[in-house]
Amino acid sequence: SGINAEYGGKERVSQLDQVLQRMYSGSSCALFGGDTNLRDKEYAQRSPNYPVQDVWEVCGEAPATRYTWDMSQNTNLRESAPSNKARLRFDRLLLRGEGKIVPVSFELIGKEKLLSCDMFPSDHWGVLATFQIN
Repeated sequence: SGINAEYGGKERVSQLDQVLQRMYSGSSCALFGGDTNLRDKEYAQRSPNYPVQDVWEVCGEAPATRYTWDMSQNTNLRESAPSNKARLRFDRLLLRGEGKIVPVSFELIGKEKLLSCDMFPSDHWGVLATFQIN
């Protein structure tokens, strides 16, 4: 499994570099958001040729909004992995704003269970950010 994990990490970094290259292929502004499955050490290995802002970092790196996949709080996968208490920041918003788009706030949503099924909407928290357009 160590080999698979290493390969998966290299593949995720390669995919991120493809996304960053795409963010620089068109207009001067671009926003990418999604479940990247990137670990922090993998994100740090991205290409320096395509500088972007991580919206969570720009908005102050609040510890309460760091982990978008938090098995210590989200119980959706508890039955299949009862001892898993992993906390990771898989979901990211990356911005190439060139000063025209400025991150203002970053928060996690979907942290309340749905009454109809006593489950969270997803095993990941949702990300909601606001921006100032200059």
